[in-house]
Amino acid sequence: MLRKLWKPLGLTSFVFALTGCGGGRIEAWEKATGDRFGTLQDSPDLLGVTMPVLRAKGLEQVWGNPKIRRDGEGGYLLTYADPKKPFTRLMIHGMVKPLPKLSEPPKFGGEKMVRDTLTGYEQEQEWRQVTILGENVRWFQESASGGADGAYFSTEGFSLKASDGRKGYYRLVAEHGDDATADVARWFGSVSF
Repeated sequence: MLRKLWKPLGLTSFVFALTGCGGGRIEAWEKATGDRFGTLQDSPDLLGVTMPVLRAKGLEQVWGNPKIRRDGEGGYLLTYADPKKPFTRLMIHGMVKPLPKLSEPPKFGGEKMVRDTLTGYEQEQEWRQVTILGENVRWFQESASGGADGAYFSTEGFSLKASDGRKGYYRLVAEHGDDATADVARWFGSVSF
């Protein structure tokens, strides 16, 4: 009996692996994005960055120059922060390697008061779309805002090619209020080389 089940179970596992229905893609995404933070070091400049640098020039004019971090492999992180609002910022990750693909947006979570008790929750969501330099890029909410943080939003990893033919891999992350999706979409769509 068990032998008869192995074949269909093996086929089902194979189909889940191909379609990305299992949670493995989300774990691979989380590991890759988490590992990247461990490689970043503060830097006064972008010397050593090997890819085209994606910037948020409009935010630079309003909020000032971004904080620069480099990963030692040719990639970077630019963080633009609103000096008047501590939980309002845009981060641009430039990477030399692509991130794992997501087949669906991860659930996002947070905490809320239920009968005077702080209770955690998870919520499913749909992809959101934004156009970045002519490319359609999917994005999602990573987490809800809490007492010490704003809500986090992220694009999936995407690639862009600059006018000189050089290619880079990118991810945009924004911290803002839960109901600030219009601002976040505008920030994501405004980046350029």
